[in-house]
Amino acid sequence: MPVTNISGLGLLWVGLTVSYLASSALGHRAAALMVLGLMAGALVAAPGRRLVGCVVGVALAAAAWRFADDVAFLVFIPPLAAFAFMAFFFGRTLRAGSEPLINRIARKEQSELPADTARYTRRLTALWSTCFAALFLVALGLAPMLSLDAWSRWVQGLGYAVPAVLFLGEYAYRHHRFPDRPHSSLAVLVPNALAVIREIAMESGPRAARGSEKR
Repeated sequence: MPVTNISGLGLLWVGLTVSYLASSALGHRAAALMVLGLMAGALVAAPGRRLVGCVVGVALAAAAWRFADDVAFLVFIPPLAAFAFMAFFFGRTLRAGSEPLINRIARKEQSELPADTARYTRRLTALWSTCFAALFLVALGLAPMLSLDAWSRWVQGLGYAVPAVLFLGEYAYRHHRFPDRPHSSLAVLVPNALAVIREIAMESGPRAARGSEKR
């Protein structure tokens, strides 16, 4: 299996994401579409197919620039896809046989969760899933009503503000709800949350690989 420079691709993806956010917020539809083409190429290159990814990215970027008016709707897809994916990402951990995402974060602090804490973290996982689903619906509803630049600014603002308010508000409420329980600082909580999200994201890969090997 080819070895991919994850750090390099990660930096490239961050750069492309920032470019998309900036171009869409400024109303530069063609430029935003070109960035989407390059992002698609980066996805193709991720498994190690760098040359193919480069060719695909450049070709799609050129096509997006040439046919910008015909595929204008594509510029709205990334934020919608991001909200939908995050709603699914949290929601899928609520299925039977799965451990809710917030439960796993809580177990980074204490391996055995009291029953009331486990119920709370499960409901909190559902709340996060609902939050992203609501953001998806709001962004979808605003798309035909606003210009691209106005829509992008609203969606970007809500996409940062709403999760931040939920995260910090829940952190404060948790101290009030469970005053006798130990609570990690934000400096510990944030890395724990990122670690769990990374673990869940990577788990399906090895399982899928083992399943394909057995077949």
